[in-house]
Amino acid sequence: MPVEKENPTCPFCDGKNVELYSSFGTAQLVRQYYCLNCKTVFESIRWKGSFSTDRPHEHSDLNV
Repeated sequence: MPVEKENPTCPFCDGKNVELYSSFGTAQLVRQYYCLNCKTVFESIRWKGSFSTDRPHEHSDLNV
């Protein structure tokens, strides 16, 4: 099961002081976050880099 990244880093100021702004952004696979440092809203891809590569012989549902 994928583990979602809770607090991504702001792409504008590299700040980690962010909060969830919206569960869905311009697409269902992204979330919107608000950076409390530089006061900007940005999107982060949900589940990005969260799949384990421990079992390379098993395919996830995303591989078709």
